[in-house]
Amino acid sequence: MDNERVVFLVIGVLIVVAVGQLLAMTGRRYLANAAPSERRSSGPAATLVAVLFHLMTLGVVALLAVVPFGGTASEGLLLRLGILLIALAAIFGVTMMLLGQRRQEALATEIETAHLVENDQRAQVRVNPVEPERVESWHDSPLGQRDE
Repeated sequence: MDNERVVFLVIGVLIVVAVGQLLAMTGRRYLANAAPSERRSSGPAATLVAVLFHLMTLGVVALLAVVPFGGTASEGLLLRLGILLIALAAIFGVTMMLLGQRRQEALATEIETAHLVENDQRAQVRVNPVEPERVESWHDSPLGQRDE
């Protein structure tokens, strides 16, 4: 393995780990702020998305390391890094979309739960019917006569 590929692997892995850790940290906060009741599940969800990100991007790094590019060693390194950064941006966008969907689901659950609690509180309120008062009218008098 030539020096250019080793340098690319080291740089690529460092970039992937840095971006992945940033994604994991911000993803936890992003999901935790969505709905207070979902805070316990926000950490594991963000971790799963970060693991997916790491696996996909490390696979791209490995594939780019073995693909031969023409030109000088420095041109090959720059080309690999450029392709890696573009792939990182695309994969990062997909993972942010996944985090956004998870956040929307958490918000929908929070709204749904609040609505159910509100309806449950309304169900506990009992209203008893009021007995109608007897009001006499001219219809109640014998033969419909009015008292004048």
